[in-house]
Amino acid sequence: MCNFFQRSLPQPLSQSRRGAKITARIVFQGVLLLLLVGSVSLDFGGDMSAIADGMPSISPITSSVPAKMSTKTTAKLPSTIANTLRKELSKQTGVSANKLQMVQSTPKTWSDGCLGLAKNDEICSQALVPGWQVVFSNGTQRWVYRTNATGRVYRLETSALK
Repeated sequence: MCNFFQRSLPQPLSQSRRGAKITARIVFQGVLLLLLVGSVSLDFGGDMSAIADGMPSISPITSSVPAKMSTKTTAKLPSTIANTLRKELSKQTGVSANKLQMVQSTPKTWSDGCLGLAKNDEICSQALVPGWQVVFSNGTQRWVYRTNATGRVYRLETSALK
């Protein structure tokens, strides 16, 4: 009698078989979901806009600031960046820092981590980099620097060296 009960009772699954059953169930549910989504999109002719019609619409965020005000505001170059660039330019050119005047600073977004001034053998990060274009002059010559937003990365445009 004892053997009869042992045979009729389900035996516990081993850990590997239990894991395999769970994985198979998840895969099966995933396939069903894909089939369901595919059939829904086919029912709408591949155009999911009919589903979106029942959804609440999200309108774009608009500014309440008048356009005239937003075009007049300009960012100001931090003085620490201007001073760093002035000292570096003085070192490179031999022109006294007192004679170098910043004549223009413009916020810019550069195309890469080299601020758009990559050297031939240089690899640059491919990300947009916010920063500044800063122009210095000693009255007879002009130099143009490019920086990132913090001023830690900067480059002198070589075409500006005359």
